[in-house]
Amino acid sequence: MNTIIVILVLFSSLTAAVTVAFVVKTLGANKKRYSQRKTILEQGTSAQAVINSIQQTKAQMDDQPEVLLDLTVSMPDGKVISTVAKTFIPIINVPTFQKGNVIEVKVMTIDNEQKFEVVGSYLP
Repeated sequence: MNTIIVILVLFSSLTAAVTVAFVVKTLGANKKRYSQRKTILEQGTSAQAVINSIQQTKAQMDDQPEVLLDLTVSMPDGKVISTVAKTFIPIINVPTFQKGNVIEVKVMTIDNEQKFEVVGSYLP
């Protein structure tokens, strides 16, 4: 009987440790992602983008909806790039983010990949 109790305690402790490690890792990744988004918005190159489509996901942050924006971005050098931006938008700004509207985005190359952030998106 004591062996079973010891096994249960060890299993419970291991499960708790794995859960805590997962939560800490996830929080760290989220913090890095939001820090990167803020950096792009503050230091990125401005560009204009036409919204080809908008689709709401099931996620929300602080009651602000997450959306997928299919964009055609006109870079300052004249190059045109198609991309999809996943971002949270303030609920009050939803009319601004409709198909056909032109919005401002910021562009930055990070690790040899162009990253786009939508100006006016929600960041906590």
